[in-house]
Amino acid sequence: MLSASSAAAASLGLPQPGTLPGDPFGLLVDTARTWLIGKKRTFRFPEGDLTMVLTDISVQGTDLARFIGQYGQARILARDVEWGGYEFERMEIQVKNVHLRPGTRPVLMAAPVLCEGFMPAEAASRWLATVSPLLELVLRDGVPQVGVIGAPWARLEVETGAEGRSVHVRLRALHLGDLRLSLWSPTFSVAMPELPGGALLTSVQPVAGGFVVRGMLSEWQRSLTREGVERLLAGMRAGNDRLDL
Repeated sequence: MLSASSAAAASLGLPQPGTLPGDPFGLLVDTARTWLIGKKRTFRFPEGDLTMVLTDISVQGTDLARFIGQYGQARILARDVEWGGYEFERMEIQVKNVHLRPGTRPVLMAAPVLCEGFMPAEAASRWLATVSPLLELVLRDGVPQVGVIGAPWARLEVETGAEGRSVHVRLRALHLGDLRLSLWSPTFSVAMPELPGGALLTSVQPVAGGFVVRGMLSEWQRSLTREGVERLLAGMRAGNDRLDL
């Protein structure tokens, strides 16, 4: 798109040829698909490092729409994801309405960005141990229970949720052996580290074997320069373990 003639670029309000290396978004996706899939890499964000193994990346959109900078929807799949001490077995990121805003310095934009990750119960229990080494978390019939190590006969049944940058926990019942006693409890909030790009948590749902954690970013954008795109492309092709985003 950006390697069209000067007259065509001007008529579309796009940067002049040579500003960026061809179709920047297409190049980034193709390079990531070729050089990153199946490899463990750390991506640097202003909020911290995100480590994962990319398993798939795809873009849904027509060639005609791409010509005018409309890429449609991108889907990113990853496994073994680590962020701020939290571990996810797998993660799916859906990037909606990906498009290039033309100008002297083009801007790649998307809105919204939806994220869904699966955290195994073992990983959640390891996180709970950082709060207190005496606590452990188990799932019984898909319901999370917190207990004290060495006292399996007494457990607290909890309900989980999330909003913004906090995970919500509310006590629902006390289990004493086979006896279940309902409890009333206020909701406790546990602050989470800031997510990439300022994304916010929307839910934490217990499922078989762990928790599904969802979040979203209402809008994401990044200014593109030839130097920045070529540096990222070179880093992927060189097999760098850490990449700046």
